[in-house]
Amino acid sequence: MTLWLYLHFPAIQLDKLKIAAQAQQPDAQQCAETLAASSRPCIVVGGRDNTVMQLDQAAMQLGISAGMGLAGAAARSRDLLVHPYDEADESRTMREIAQWLYLITADIALFAPQGLLLKVSGMLAMYRDLSHYLATLRAHLDTQSFSYRYACGYSPEAARLLAQHHGALVSQDSAVLESALHGLPLTALSLPSKQLERLRRVGFKTVADVFALPLVELGKRFDCELVQYVSRLRGKVPHPVTFYQPEPEFERHLPLLYDIENLDWLNKPLLKLLVQQEQFLRLRNRHARQLALTLYQRDADPQVLDIGRAEGTDRADLWLTLCDLKLSNVTLHGPVQAVGLKVTEMSQPDELMPDLFTERRGTMTPAGLVALLQAKLGEQAVQGLTVCDDLRPELASGYCTPLSAPGTSLLEKSDRLPATDYLRPAFLLPSTQPLQHKVTVHLGPERICTGWWDAHGVERDYFVAQDEQGRWLWVFRDRQQRWFCHGVFS
Repeated sequence: MTLWLYLHFPAIQLDKLKIAAQAQQPDAQQCAETLAASSRPCIVVGGRDNTVMQLDQAAMQLGISAGMGLAGAAARSRDLLVHPYDEADESRTMREIAQWLYLITADIALFAPQGLLLKVSGMLAMYRDLSHYLATLRAHLDTQSFSYRYACGYSPEAARLLAQHHGALVSQDSAVLESALHGLPLTALSLPSKQLERLRRVGFKTVADVFALPLVELGKRFDCELVQYVSRLRGKVPHPVTFYQPEPEFERHLPLLYDIENLDWLNKPLLKLLVQQEQFLRLRNRHARQLALTLYQRDADPQVLDIGRAEGTDRADLWLTLCDLKLSNVTLHGPVQAVGLKVTEMSQPDELMPDLFTERRGTMTPAGLVALLQAKLGEQAVQGLTVCDDLRPELASGYCTPLSAPGTSLLEKSDRLPATDYLRPAFLLPSTQPLQHKVTVHLGPERICTGWWDAHGVERDYFVAQDEQGRWLWVFRDRQQRWFCHGVFS
């Protein structure tokens, strides 16, 4: 028979809020406020009647219980923290946990809304025994700081019921598991309330009472749905299971326990997401080149920040530096309530260095420097230069994406330019200026006569001249014998 292990997370949304609170402590001044917020009783409410769905230990000590109404819970403490139930965020967190567990176990199934089902039978060949497998699983899962219950069973439904009501039951002995299952109350079964009421009227109180009646008699007295459920529970009928497949893209969402108005305090929550991103990329041998950082603000639309790095990297510390620079220029429209991070572009890591004797000078690559400048100044403020096929000096060069392939860089193309004895200045003026002071010509002329095809033709004789202040200028004379200054030598 197939052995299953079920993991039940009773307060996953509440645990995630507590984890976010620990990651939000920015400095010593805010530690007291954060500790005070984390010590307050906290509940998660949902449904049409706003009933308590999840609660922490502090709320339990006040007499609050699951299923209690919001009004009754609020009457027990004026310091009660109330959070609305977010089913989408809980499902997203369950997929993140499944992806984390996928590193050490293969067959995982998502059981909405708060459960994971693991197929143990196929993994015992890899681990020594069940206890070693469970110890490895718990050590790996405890790093995520989520509270959970677990139990084994020879059917998925049996493992689920035992995990929810026993909390910790691990055994390969079918008699032990069967005995624990028999001791569960009738209300533990996942049956409609009308079905449970019919069973109670007959005199059934525990699961053992249901199992004592043969399936044929059970079908005669009740219906086929109950027979199918009991058959799946006892492992007589296969339970349909869809196994989890790892997600090809990285996307995370982190809610914050309290609103943040100072973006400097986002450093620690953001680092937590970047560390998860680093693990995701390294397992797939990928580098991130573009990130989308989303700031979810109260009473305002989410603000999406695009952060890029041309060469790509998987290191969390390098991405954190770029994010900090980007956030330094951001103006918030409201307090930040949650942070989202998504890798929008990935690439393969660079190949090994082709030249064995090439030495790396410095600790920052050109692409890394460009990424830092763009994060601080903006992408439009950082441009590359490229050579254009035009003899007119003002059109001989242009802007391009830094370190990009479409345009040939000046350094690369200078090796292929024909040799010439003419001198060109390092700086061109934004536009040609009339020459209004005396200069001494030292070199020239260099005639440029071109551009007749686009109605911007030029006929100029260029000279290298020096003015009375000693500056070296690049001047020209047009066809009407007028003199202009076009550039300055460094």
